[in-house]
Amino acid sequence: MPANKKTNDRNGRKLPDDIADTINDSEFWITLFELQNLLYPLCGFLNKLQKDTARLYEVLHCFAYTTKILNSHPNFEFSSKMVERMEHRWKEWEQPLLILSFILHPSYKLQKFSSSAPNLTWTHIGQWLKYYYESWFGSKPVSILSELIKYKRMQDPYDMDSFNQFKGNLVDFWESTNGIGPELARVAIRIHGICVNSASVERLWSSMGYLHTNRRNRLEVPFYSHFRF
Repeated sequence: MPANKKTNDRNGRKLPDDIADTINDSEFWITLFELQNLLYPLCGFLNKLQKDTARLYEVLHCFAYTTKILNSHPNFEFSSKMVERMEHRWKEWEQPLLILSFILHPSYKLQKFSSSAPNLTWTHIGQWLKYYYESWFGSKPVSILSELIKYKRMQDPYDMDSFNQFKGNLVDFWESTNGIGPELARVAIRIHGICVNSASVERLWSSMGYLHTNRRNRLEVPFYSHFRF
């Protein structure tokens, strides 16, 4: 369609020339499809992380894939700036906690990390586990390192055959190991129980709206504690 031709819609109105020029410009559509191809996987990551079942290891997974996508973008200047932003954001996060969430997933452990990554060995993992155990539970661990070695060697009940019986449910899996490795299980359950978004909280407030209304607004805390949301 010529850019200077009057384009009438069914109501007799025409498109402005600048809009018609944009629509007829092939570069516009090329750029639009490039943007679509870039945003499509990112939207998929966001949809996944907005679910109330999302966990910390999935945050790290999505972060790594996003960095990989940006790093492979053909526009070098854009790619460099975006990867730099991602690295800056990574430095602001609590890295050991995110890495532990990945390592305490029996399907991953250290397999997804580069062997040349600095400060990322089973020794460092043991140090992080001791730190979080003491910080969260107020006492020093006495067996968490020996439990970690069994987990590293995939000794029963840390083998994949045992894990596969739980259909990917990490909390149930780690609860089942409590009799063999109570300290490691305690940290793992705490980590995999962290919700990475506000979906569950928003659902709670939505449910509370049916109970706490303008007419029924003097209910006390003991009343609400009897409800399971």
